[in-house]
Amino acid sequence: MPNGDVTLSLTRYVLKEDENPSRNPANVSKPLDQTAPHDDGNLESATDVEAELEALAAADEESVLFFAPDAPEIPDGPTSPPPPRARRGSNASSRRDRSESPPASFWATLKRQAARVAAPERPPTPLPAKKTERIILSSHEVHCVVSSRHLMLASRYFHTILGGDFPQAMTLRTGGNVTIPLQDDLDSMIILLNIIHGAGRKVPRQVSLDVLSKLAVLVSKFEMLSTVEFFSDTWIDNLQRGGLPKGYNENVLPLVFVFWVFDRPDEFRDMTRLAQRESTEKLEDDVGNMPILHGIIDAIKRDREFAIETAITVVQALIDRYMAGQAICDSALDDELRYACDSMVLGCLMSSSRKIGIWPKPVAPFNGKKFRDLVKAIRSIRILDVCNKTSSRRWNSHGPSPNCHGLEDSIEASMETIEAGLDGLKLEDYPKLR
Repeated sequence: MPNGDVTLSLTRYVLKEDENPSRNPANVSKPLDQTAPHDDGNLESATDVEAELEALAAADEESVLFFAPDAPEIPDGPTSPPPPRARRGSNASSRRDRSESPPASFWATLKRQAARVAAPERPPTPLPAKKTERIILSSHEVHCVVSSRHLMLASRYFHTILGGDFPQAMTLRTGGNVTIPLQDDLDSMIILLNIIHGAGRKVPRQVSLDVLSKLAVLVSKFEMLSTVEFFSDTWIDNLQRGGLPKGYNENVLPLVFVFWVFDRPDEFRDMTRLAQRESTEKLEDDVGNMPILHGIIDAIKRDREFAIETAITVVQALIDRYMAGQAICDSALDDELRYACDSMVLGCLMSSSRKIGIWPKPVAPFNGKKFRDLVKAIRSIRILDVCNKTSSRRWNSHGPSPNCHGLEDSIEASMETIEAGLDGLKLEDYPKLR
């Protein structure tokens, strides 16, 4: 079966970013005595039209992409084999193509460029991010001519549909070629096809998180981790040099998915720890269209709710203990002082708990609460007692008395234990579906 027997049909979208999507020039009122700057408007419109025409022209040129066989008039494509070597001792083996040495000006220019690169430059001040909206100007089909053998060796998905009893496999065996329509991102698919067909020099070594997320979607769908593992490690290592999130934001869940797909257990645990400690009950809304395993999201939500429940229960147990009516203070000199001391402690616990929103005790899913913020608020609870005002504060029947009968130390120890249990998820507990 010859190369180039499979055509993957995808869609290229020509997009335009509008920095002010809400503007409507037709509805803007102007004073009668003020002349509108027609020249600037016409210039901007002409620039937009030229950009659209250039995008459409470029789209027509790349309607067919060849991976196997090589495109016409491109002898050094991704799958072109090297010329055969001549036998040792023959005349052909002694003849080598030697190019002329570059002129002196080439080396001088190279030194100047190296000096500019070596010189440290102050990074420009980043401009504030603007909200943009992508507008689809046009779309057209792009056909990627690829090799079935390469696809079947690289991807379990294509090995199944092209080597079994599926309609695509039957069409390929009977007709010699088959067209497979795909609804995936074209640019990410081109990167994977270059990897599959051995065009390593065309594969970028650094990609953004958005591109890496799209690549992770395709790698998970087509089951080809072993094929791209070398490049995925490079992409992730370069992404980490820019710094991973230190707090929960819009990048955490995409990173959770990326690290799950590319088998990065340490990074997966770090990102899920952030989600456990700093997400709210609206975690599923943050997922969006990201195809994260439902078990991962359910585990993060379950651990978050359990940790918040346990932290609130620590304070609730102290309140219930002091509300039982039994004397707890053993540092005061008489019963009245002990009663006053217990009452002051109970009042401080109830007042502080009501202030931070845990009294009366809330119920799951604890709307609007983050575990990290809740623990910080519980640690800031100020507990006063009567014994603090007397000389007997420093001693009780068991020896030196800790702070406020040891309540603050007890709360701190409980919070540390809960935090230690909320330490992210283990990657091996969430295997990939086959």
